Amino acid sequence: MLQFMTDDQTPVFYYDSGGDKPPVVFIHGWTSSSRDWRGIMGRLVKQYRCIAINLRGHGKTPAKPPLTISRLAQDVHQLIQHLELKQPTLVGWSMGGLTTFEYLHQFGYAHLNSVVLVDQTPRMRTDETWELGLFGEYTHVQVSEIKDLLSSQKNRVIRQFSKEILHPKRHTLRFLSWMVAPYRGKYNVEALIALSDDMADCDYRELVPTINLPVLLCYGAASWLYPGAVGEYLHEHLPQAQLVKFSKSGHCPPIEEPRKFVRTLRTFLDQQHVSSSVVASVDTQEQSA
Repeated sequence: MLQFMTDDQTPVFYYDSGGDKPPVVFIHGWTSSSRDWRGIMGRLVKQYRCIAINLRGHGKTPAKPPLTISRLAQDVHQLIQHLELKQPTLVGWSMGGLTTFEYLHQFGYAHLNSVVLVDQTPRMRTDETWELGLFGEYTHVQVSEIKDLLSSQKNRVIRQFSKEILHPKRHTLRFLSWMVAPYRGKYNVEALIALSDDMADCDYRELVPTINLPVLLCYGAASWLYPGAVGEYLHEHLPQAQLVKFSKSGHCPPIEEPRKFVRTLRTFLDQQHVSSSVVASVDTQEQSA
């Protein structure tokens, strides 16, 4: 595991397969870490340089304030700068998807090749104008309840969360996830609460139509977190989006359908880099003329 120092002197840990290949930056979700991308990255490293960050309060990266989606996006940007990555693809899953939205909000997309969003809504909180948030109903009441439960019953919340995010028919996987969840890592409750609170206030609906670069949308057909048609909404409002539904997945297509996820991601990445090569070749010919 490698690390670099951010501008506020926080050591951020990450994995990097290295090599002179097109870079792909994987951004994990809430309660997760870079380890949940290992199986996916292992199938891509022959063709792509795979980088996976441990966000603040996750993995070995300390929970140094500010614990906000805005700061997480800055950490991702500084990692890209640190590694001097050219035209990377961002792959954001769950909270990593919100971090990707915030990254695009702060830093734009001209320096990116493409984006992949895995089962994440542009706004988690619901109200009378928005039903595609967390659980299909996520008001200030639910936000406060989750905060209280995390403070008093951390292991119970993490166990239930780890189980319910999987497809309801994946009984064995759900049971194993429930069993091992509290022991998979050292969870920083303060970080989880702070990030949970901040995520509830994020709203990227106005940003979505302005994201004019290739976007792959990977959404579980039985997502407990996002039961509404979030993928369809984003597919309709993003200028260059492809939507792939994972019929045997809940919130976790990379874990529940890893082979299909790898095929889908590799096909998308290959398409974008073929297109980039064609554009570069045309530009070279025009300059030579």
